[in-house]
Formats: sequence, C-alpha cells, structure tokens
Amino acid sequence: MARPFEKLPAGAKTHLEAMANNGLLSESAAATALGMPLDQFRNVIANHKPSQQIWDNALAVERDQLLAALYNKAVDGDTKAAQTLLAVRHGMSEKQPQGNSERVSVVFNLPAAMDPAEYAKAVKVEQERLPGGS
Repeated sequence: MARPFEKLPAGAKTHLEAMANNGLLSESAAATALGMPLDQFRNVIANHKPSQQIWDNALAVERDQLLAALYNKAVDGDTKAAQTLLAVRHGMSEKQPQGNSERVSVVFNLPAAMDPAEYAKAVKVEQERLPGGS
C-alpha cells in the first residue's frame, strides 16, 4: 500500500492554475489530475500550509476569471450582472437602504399567544407569589 500524500505533488501549482483558467477547477477534478485520492487531496490542502496556499491561489485565479466574465456582461448591458457585481464587490443592493450603516436595529421576539385558560392560570400563580397574594 502506498504512503498517503503529505503535500501536493511537484507541478501542482501550474497544473491547478491552468485548470482554473479553463474553468475546470474542482476538488475532485484536481485530485484526479494530480493522481491523488480525493480524501487525501482534501487532507493535504487542509493540513499542509504550502499546499493550502497553492489551492487558494488557484481558487483566486478562478474567481478572477469569473469576475472578469461577469464584468464584461455588465459592461455590455446585462443589468443582472451589474447588480450582482455591485452586491458582491461593493456591498450594494436594492434590498437594503443606502446611507448611514451605523443604524441600530432592535428586534423583539414575542412568545406565541396563550389560550385564555393557560393565561388565567399563569396570572393566578404569579399573584400567589406576590407578598400578600391570595
């Protein structure tokens, strides 16, 4: 039985970035392309910092490719692409008010309504606990 991988094999950086540029990057595809079982690939990128950095860089290449494609669609007039970019890159959305983001929001969570008999019982118990209660 072969020893488990402790780090990504040589050339992984170039290979993973090329996969990202071509839109083929996924954990399972990367593991297969590098000749690693998927569980070992996941273990390596979770526990070996240099390998994790290589994986993060490949994901950044993929993210940049997708953002560029989205940007091109937005510039060509695709309003949904423009809205998505504004939300993702700049935190803007038509669903939230613009302006002072230092507003305080208070939420009250009320319990469900009690039926009249339960309410009367609860009031009676509370009255009995009070000094001088019946």
